Amino acid sequence: MADKDQKINPILDLNAPNIRRLVYLKTNIGGWFMDAFIRSTHTSRLKITSHPTQVGANVTDHAYLEPRELVMEVGMTDVAKSIIKGQFTGGYSRSVQAFKVLKALQASRVPIQVHTRLGTYQNMLIEVISAPDDYKTMFGLRCTVTMRELLVAQVKTVKISARPTVTSDANRGVQESQQPNQSLLSIWLEQITGNSAISS
Repeated sequence: MADKDQKINPILDLNAPNIRRLVYLKTNIGGWFMDAFIRSTHTSRLKITSHPTQVGANVTDHAYLEPRELVMEVGMTDVAKSIIKGQFTGGYSRSVQAFKVLKALQASRVPIQVHTRLGTYQNMLIEVISAPDDYKTMFGLRCTVTMRELLVAQVKTVKISARPTVTSDANRGVQESQQPNQSLLSIWLEQITGNSAISS
């Protein structure tokens, strides 16, 4: 009984020889090859901002891509053999073990790679797992897995001057001193006393 209840490590090494040869050829979720992928719905959405843009201006923030979404309906049976030897073993049945693997992938919160016929998705997280259980799925599993892309920002380090207002490339032009404006009072005092009220 202890063998059936062992903890599942859902994160697979995609470079392992038995997985690497198929990971980009057959549909899989993080290197796990289900018996059937019944339906896949790919959603790529562009968010268009509602603020006005100036005519003729170069606009870069008027629209941006939202995280991609992938919904897969997968199927498992208890009577078939796994494509990769050793996958979905050690549990009560293959279908139950597959459901546990999906839940473990979701709970790990580690971004995974998903390969489909229409493309490969990186940095995907399982958002929703929905699996109806009735007499039709007594010896199998049919569930819907909703995955969403985790957007990752690229960080770049830029060297800047310790004095933010001065850089080595700054062109300061010709520096000339100018006489400040004089008030009427200082002009009047200068005429009376003959001395300049403003020191040069």
